[in-house]
Amino acid sequence: MARRTADDGRRGSTSCLTSSAPRTFRMTLRPTTTRAVPPRPASAASPLNAVTTPGGSWRRSTAREVPINELQEKFGWKDDSWQVGLMQAADAAGSKTRGGNGQVSAAELERYLAAPEDGQYLTSTALQQKRSSLDAKLAEGNGSAVGVDAFERGWQATVARRADLLGGNGDGQLSAEELDAFIQASKAGKHADTRWVPDQQMAAFQSRVAEAAGELDPLRPAGALGSEGLSLVKEYSRLALDQGANVPTFVSYMLSASDIQETPATVSRLESTFVRDPELGRTGVTDSDYTRTGFDRGHMKPAEDSPTQEAMNESHLMTNIAPQHGNHNQQVWRTLEQGVSGLVNSQGGKAYILTGNLYLDDKGQPLPPEKRETTGAGERRIAVPTHNFKTVLHELPNGSLTMYAYLVPNMKDGPSKKEDILPLLDSHRVPVDRIEELLGQDLYANLPKRVQDKLEKGTSAEGVFQRNSLYFAASLFRFAPGN
Repeated sequence: MARRTADDGRRGSTSCLTSSAPRTFRMTLRPTTTRAVPPRPASAASPLNAVTTPGGSWRRSTAREVPINELQEKFGWKDDSWQVGLMQAADAAGSKTRGGNGQVSAAELERYLAAPEDGQYLTSTALQQKRSSLDAKLAEGNGSAVGVDAFERGWQATVARRADLLGGNGDGQLSAEELDAFIQASKAGKHADTRWVPDQQMAAFQSRVAEAAGELDPLRPAGALGSEGLSLVKEYSRLALDQGANVPTFVSYMLSASDIQETPATVSRLESTFVRDPELGRTGVTDSDYTRTGFDRGHMKPAEDSPTQEAMNESHLMTNIAPQHGNHNQQVWRTLEQGVSGLVNSQGGKAYILTGNLYLDDKGQPLPPEKRETTGAGERRIAVPTHNFKTVLHELPNGSLTMYAYLVPNMKDGPSKKEDILPLLDSHRVPVDRIEELLGQDLYANLPKRVQDKLEKGTSAEGVFQRNSLYFAASLFRFAPGN
């Protein structure tokens, strides 16, 4: 059995823990249900103070194509890999002018996955749409099954026929149980012709393609990383590593409500251990570098935001880790992480999240490298951030956007009670512009400038909290539609 990791305690229990409290562990991260998210109230679907962006938050360019064989060579993907298969499926389904030309763009991938007519690659969003569509049909017919050809959208009919044949009895009728059996088998890799691609994994994949095409992307800020900066793209996230500090400057990833709902109950952090990032070889930080330092191994991309065990393992790479004081990691930062996840789950849609580390003096100005506190069990020194930051761009189901940011001190003696943590977090909301200024990065450069100007400058929003949960999810909507 995998050993328990140093900061497992903060998510292993359903209540906040202090550093000295006994730690308990749970085997699953998400509710075991995978039924479609119930209809959201109008206030959740269209918050009054979200920014409306006609046509979506940004438009990807179909002209920004890259030859599939070049991408295959660049990233080492084999002919029979799912990546190559997906690019070929998206290319084949492309427009009359650009489809079938052996090239692919992030826009083509996005369009294909929104309506995969061949049913080969299904995102979590597609699975939730299919579940919801079936539930609606069952409610209309007041029965336990519906005809596989009853679905208006072609790709949904394709999936229905496959589910009936592979998850059911092939009688031309589809029940919720048959669809679920088909989906679970597809997730387990038992159906060669259908593959589940979590939204989070798809976002990282599209980011690779967009970067290769020279296109802006919500996971890749615009700006130089500096002489010590190293950009790494993982299967479920991206990161900028400060090699001088041995700590990530930031980690970016996408979290969707559909991924939260579709995460298998078997995904467990108890099956993962902290390991050196294999991309760095012997120069990379190891788990033992933190031994007896007094610091937690703090996740930048939370382990709980992992839709698969592979993603969970990836979150335990040491390039996703920074030194955090125990109480900050297990109490304050945990509350913020759970709040963001809870907000995405309750409001729906997708959030593009960027989490990282800063080193500031008592006046809020960047410290030079030689002035930073360091730690480490051996000769390798690891910089200790004075602050952690988190920015969130939340794209709601109706295409409207919200954005918020926090810059929170990494305090040794931070609060441990909810009634004290919430005012602390509230007092450390900052404009996204402030994080950009400190990093020297344009975090959401893919957005139209008018949208950036509205979303990135203020912190005037009130905190709206979910009081029926164990934590409060901060909802920082700031702008009315059309403003």
